[in-house]
Amino acid sequence: MACNEAKPIEVRFAKGTTSSSYTGQIIGYQYYSYHFIANKGQKLKVKIDGGNVEAYLFHNKLKDSVYMGQYSPELDAKGNYTLPHSGEYELRVLQPRSQARLGKTPKYNLKISIH
Repeated sequence: MACNEAKPIEVRFAKGTTSSSYTGQIIGYQYYSYHFIANKGQKLKVKIDGGNVEAYLFHNKLKDSVYMGQYSPELDAKGNYTLPHSGEYELRVLQPRSQARLGKTPKYNLKISIH
């Protein structure tokens, strides 16, 4: 089965802040797509609480997606990922296929920080 993108979400940071929080619920093979603009060298931190969900980062110049989970080898000791390019990024939040097959509908809380 193919993944289905829910309505894309433009990430916005309130004036004077470096993070933004969102909540969602994944149904089946659906994923949420969070879009933001960032500069090369900035640090991205993604924190997800709640159900069994995963986050992957995309950019048109990246060879492959970047897993943003706690044990990702791409993250530094503080859980940050140094952005290698300037421009628009997409962060997809989805559940593992094994969970989607079982009809799970996990809720999650997401915090995106860029500094």
